[in-house]
Amino acid sequence: MKQQEAKSWAKAGAYTGLAFVLPVAMSVCYYVGEWADGKLGTRLLAVVGIMVGFAAGLWETIRQAGQIEHGFGSGKNKGKRDGSGQG
Repeated sequence: MKQQEAKSWAKAGAYTGLAFVLPVAMSVCYYVGEWADGKLGTRLLAVVGIMVGFAAGLWETIRQAGQIEHGFGSGKNKGKRDGSGQG
């Protein structure tokens, strides 16, 4: 019983961390686009950065949520790469 409760709390903590993935990705890509706009004299790259950040953040959120749901507490490191190319 306690082991199941501990897994539930660990899962909740992992899901809480997902709340930061999308806004951080969007912010970083926006500021990179803003910087590039300043260097190149354009006005579009910040908007493109937001869109790229949104797509990348959403992709990573979905990927991590799947890892949490399917690989959490199973004793296997699903999705963890060890450099061998075997995934």
